[in-house]
Amino acid sequence: MRFKLAFILCLLFITMIIFTGCSYSDDLMKGINSNNEKGMSQPMDSKLNQAILDFTWKMFKDSSNNEGNIMISPPSVYFALAMTANGADGETKEEMLKALSAENIALDDLNKGLYGWVNAINRGEAVKLSIANSIWYRDDFKANEDFLHTNADYYSAAIQKLDFSRTSAVDTINKWVKDATNDKIDKIVEKIEDDVVMYLINAIYFKGDWKYQFSANDTREGDFNSPDKTVKTEYMSRRGDIDYLQLNGITGVLLPYIDEQFAFIGLLPEKGTTPRELVNNLSALDLINLMKNKKEKNIELLLPKFESKYEDSLIDELYNLGMNTPFISGSADFSKMNESGEKNLFISEVKHKTYVKVDEKGTEAAAATSVEVRLTGMPMEIPKLTFDRPFVYGIVDVTTGIPLFIGIMEDPTIK
Repeated sequence: MRFKLAFILCLLFITMIIFTGCSYSDDLMKGINSNNEKGMSQPMDSKLNQAILDFTWKMFKDSSNNEGNIMISPPSVYFALAMTANGADGETKEEMLKALSAENIALDDLNKGLYGWVNAINRGEAVKLSIANSIWYRDDFKANEDFLHTNADYYSAAIQKLDFSRTSAVDTINKWVKDATNDKIDKIVEKIEDDVVMYLINAIYFKGDWKYQFSANDTREGDFNSPDKTVKTEYMSRRGDIDYLQLNGITGVLLPYIDEQFAFIGLLPEKGTTPRELVNNLSALDLINLMKNKKEKNIELLLPKFESKYEDSLIDELYNLGMNTPFISGSADFSKMNESGEKNLFISEVKHKTYVKVDEKGTEAAAATSVEVRLTGMPMEIPKLTFDRPFVYGIVDVTTGIPLFIGIMEDPTIK
């Protein structure tokens, strides 16, 4: 029998956001149907909004310790971990909720709030953002049906059991990721070890045109001062009234996409200060205040064109957020994930990959997060702002202030 998840058209943070739920395959576990159509959601309240902001900034701060260009999608990580938390219990569950800055939010409320958050921002068609979730498990693993139902209900997760011993299983999972990210991330799984029983995966894809596009005729070559050398790169240029940001020596811009709910944010540290120092001295509240206090200013903006890929294991970052027990074989409690209720599962990897491209027309970005579960075991006089040294950038939901993507650009010539 073929079971099909309800497709939800929504916009995650900005007018045209398409929340992509995937249909079940013919060989999916019988009896798992989404109840999304029953409206089991609630609007995202300020507590969950703040939790996601806190998680975003903590994750970004820890990730910024890595060298070179970085780019993460905190919501992608959040969705993947939230799905996984539905299979956790005891100390494991408590640590996961704490890592998500949601220790004071009941898991049921978290599920409803996240579903409501995505569902509430279904606005239009000017900007495309799709979010998809999936769960893949070994064909001889007895998954808990309540766990599968919950993730089908609130995360529209496509759920499929596979013969992980076949090499085609890797290709099947990676094809889903590739399709969900519009071919921008082609793989998230390299090899499936014998003791791996499940992957919980989130994928996000964003594409938006600038409300005020840059003219390709104004793009010109210039110097960019990377940490260890000066490189040549192409700068997009635009003059006019632009939303200007300023706080404690930080200067920046907020560039709206065509529907104005999403915007690109660029933050240039004070001279002599690195982006990593900026991140360490800035809080999520500072970011909100920067956007709230934007001022329209007539400037000439020079912003480098760039295309970048990034990948990282997030285990260290999650350890730093207090999530320890879920990674320890023999101590982790994912008893709500399997049918038997045994405490014989643990998280062995949380892999994160992103892609971003910024050009004269707009921005395209994608992210994928996989949780691997194993068995135990401008006139000359006007002011000019030139992003000609390492800077922080991101794509933010203007309404909630939550960055969908956030990163550091150190060298725009590296792809």
